[in-house]
Amino acid sequence: MLTITTTAWFDMKTKNPKRIFKKKKLASLLSSLLFVTPAFANDTQETQEEQNAATKLATITVTARTDEVQTSSKQVTKIDEKQLDLLKNGSSNNLATVLAKAVPGLSDSSRTITDYGQTLRGRNALILVDGIPMNLTRDTSRGLSAIDPESIQSIEVIRGSNAIYGSGAAGGIISITTKAAGGEPTAKTVIGLQSSLTNMRSDALSGDAHQYFTGSWNNFDYALDFGYQRIGSPYDSRGNRVAPEPSQGDLFDADAYSVGGKLGYQIDDNQYLQFAANYYNAEQDSDYASDPSVKPLPIGSVPAKAKKGLKLSKQNHNENQIYNLTYSHKNLFGSKLDAQVYYRDFYTRFAPFDARGVNLNRGGKIDQIYQENDVFGSRLTVSTPLEFLGDTTLVWGGDFSRERSEMPLDTFDPTIYDQSGGTHFVKNGKLIYLPELTTQSVGGFAQLKHRFNEQWSAEIGTRYEDSYAEIDSFVPLSQLNNPNPYTVKGGKVKADAWLYNGNITFSPIDGQSIYASFNQGFQLPDVGVVIRNATAGFNLSSSFLEPVKVDNYELGWNGEFKNFSSSLAVFHSTSDLGGVQSFNNGLILARTKEKVTGVEATLDYLDDDKIWGAGGSVTWMKGRETPQGKHEQDMTGYRIPPLKLTSYISYSPTDTWTNRIQATYFGSEDYRLNGKNSFGRYDVKTYTTVDLLSSFALNKKDNISIGLENMFNRKYYPLYSQLYRSNDNTSHLLAAGTTLKVTYSHKW
Repeated sequence: MLTITTTAWFDMKTKNPKRIFKKKKLASLLSSLLFVTPAFANDTQETQEEQNAATKLATITVTARTDEVQTSSKQVTKIDEKQLDLLKNGSSNNLATVLAKAVPGLSDSSRTITDYGQTLRGRNALILVDGIPMNLTRDTSRGLSAIDPESIQSIEVIRGSNAIYGSGAAGGIISITTKAAGGEPTAKTVIGLQSSLTNMRSDALSGDAHQYFTGSWNNFDYALDFGYQRIGSPYDSRGNRVAPEPSQGDLFDADAYSVGGKLGYQIDDNQYLQFAANYYNAEQDSDYASDPSVKPLPIGSVPAKAKKGLKLSKQNHNENQIYNLTYSHKNLFGSKLDAQVYYRDFYTRFAPFDARGVNLNRGGKIDQIYQENDVFGSRLTVSTPLEFLGDTTLVWGGDFSRERSEMPLDTFDPTIYDQSGGTHFVKNGKLIYLPELTTQSVGGFAQLKHRFNEQWSAEIGTRYEDSYAEIDSFVPLSQLNNPNPYTVKGGKVKADAWLYNGNITFSPIDGQSIYASFNQGFQLPDVGVVIRNATAGFNLSSSFLEPVKVDNYELGWNGEFKNFSSSLAVFHSTSDLGGVQSFNNGLILARTKEKVTGVEATLDYLDDDKIWGAGGSVTWMKGRETPQGKHEQDMTGYRIPPLKLTSYISYSPTDTWTNRIQATYFGSEDYRLNGKNSFGRYDVKTYTTVDLLSSFALNKKDNISIGLENMFNRKYYPLYSQLYRSNDNTSHLLAAGTTLKVTYSHKW
């Protein structure tokens, strides 16, 4: 019986130039070798027995464990490949939605391309793909949509601030591992079809096809995967097309392509070297625009509407390239070494926006933003036993990251736009919203682990982080129509911090553990969102550019019984400066003192015959902030989700057939201050979703999976839609109605 495991441990071992900054020098890559992320053991394929078994997905269990790098006791949810394959059928193949339904402490997804507002324990999560950060200093909120879900082998989600992995893990870590190389030569074909059942039009049909090859030859391991996906149009419970999302974008009516490969070489019994590359390109080509006629209507009175007739040559777009070189040595003078150096190239384009009279900070025009980033990085992790201190291990190392980003925008003819009713976009110019921004971070860490006896263990560690952001002098778009424009003087903003963590764990008997932990997290603010909205008088010494430092306190218990597993965690995190909050399309920026308190609990049951299983989880959080010069108040709904409950029942009558029905509930919450609507502050109503999943092995090589998302065809608005990201009805998107997904796989 396969399970989604929620554990207190994290294993970062991954076995495993195009558009901008064309004049990259080899020296830039070589300099990044100074610090080289936990890497890679030699992957092996599933055994034949596992290949012949059907996917059995029953329980979400919670236990306590630690690894060489993530050393504090943590609550962790782990989803393996078979579980993920089944869960995707109940979430329209949307990775953010899969995680929202499976991970305690994680807010709901937007059901679009963006993960904006999908916080983990009320703070931002660090998203890693094979150890490579998907987060950017100029945050695009598209980290979970930058990779093909079909390329993923497993996911681990660590909840709570983390001092080891550097900037970005204020709320925790979402670690994604792509499909592994090695093992007996094998091939696998996967074909999927998806359609709305409320309006079975041709444009509602989605489909995907993927091919995988893995194997070994002498000392070499290899893996190759490639795929294509057509993403159709969602339809709501009444059969109406779900409108495009004009604020953060969507990928309705899009084509996506992916190619991935790994080549590994077993140097000797101790050493392994691997090069991996992954390319993902998702580009929209839709005939539908967001209907602006719903804007002036009372907010919440109507859903967003789609309007046919869109003429826009370049639409929402994600293009992500990752190149990853890793090396591991199991016994280097008695220590274990893992090293990694990587390069990432990312391009993304957003939906057009009418900024006339709304946001002069971006020029006051009809525009469309796109962003270009490249990142060089590396990480070194060494695990050294200290036998003279008993059962003690020192984990130490360092990492390096250098990111360059730029955000231009295209402008469009306003007369043609108005005459078409907001559907025709004719480009008439290009401006620079955010000039080239360079950020760099160097860090070092050390972690000491000691086990006193079978019952008691403790860990303590520290990390030093040194970073800067640099930009040349520029004239911001807020000065575009000023006869005497103000020039922002360029320069460099520096930040450094010492971060600490410690925990102690007591295991009175097998299967039971109690822990207490303290962890500090570090996060650079969104420097880009501050600089791009600069006005006259702005200078780089602004407090808006100071880093976020989070103190996280946690008490937890994990228990295993005969047929039950359970967990309980109580956490409290504080920060003197929160992340930069942008209100009224960037016209107002704010930072506040913050504190988040919450409780997570899980309970799972599996009978002796492993036929029936059941379980669920509960997450409750309360967030309070104190703006400068004001009284303490509740945080917005983009930071703190309402009460979240999950539950499931599983039934596996045979070894080849498994079924699961799952429900996710989000409670109501009034985020308004003094009864007034504002950005992220609306009266949110409760909603519940129910999905049906089934998987059946036809034989040893063929498997079919079926998913019914929103099986009762409930009409509801997800949390993101109820918070009105555009501050009007154009972001009031209904969720999709009942949607059927069928997936067939064949192993050659």
